[in-house]
Amino acid sequence: MGVRLRLDSISPSLADSFRKADDEQRRHATLTACLVAVAGTGLQGNEIDAAVDFLRRGRGDQLAVRRKLDSLTEKFDEQYLKLSEDADGTTPEALLVFRKARAAAALAFALSPDPGQLHEAMYEAIVASDDQVEAVRAADVTLRGRRH
Repeated sequence: MGVRLRLDSISPSLADSFRKADDEQRRHATLTACLVAVAGTGLQGNEIDAAVDFLRRGRGDQLAVRRKLDSLTEKFDEQYLKLSEDADGTTPEALLVFRKARAAAALAFALSPDPGQLHEAMYEAIVASDDQVEAVRAADVTLRGRRH
């Protein structure tokens, strides 16, 4: 089976496809998952555009964008905790903020120069998605469809 990934907790089949893929396939599938998460959460901003541009074309200041995404993730996480505490539970608004934090984290992991972080990016992107089944399917199809 290999090293257990957090992806195994979502979809053992996807985790298996991920393990069998090369880094290029993993990057492409991670971008797909991130795009689904960003679209589903309505996450917008210059740092989001810069991250997507870097992931697609390799242009831009990767480290600076990653730092901004880490800061954005922290901001959304804090906002989520405050909303949850204020409401004595998780409201739809708090859940959306949580998903935005996960989408920003997914992009930050995807920007890591360490390809070992791609599974974390994919996991976060799927957790951020409003339709996790569809996000898993899209990532798996991308991984399987790009095999040489």
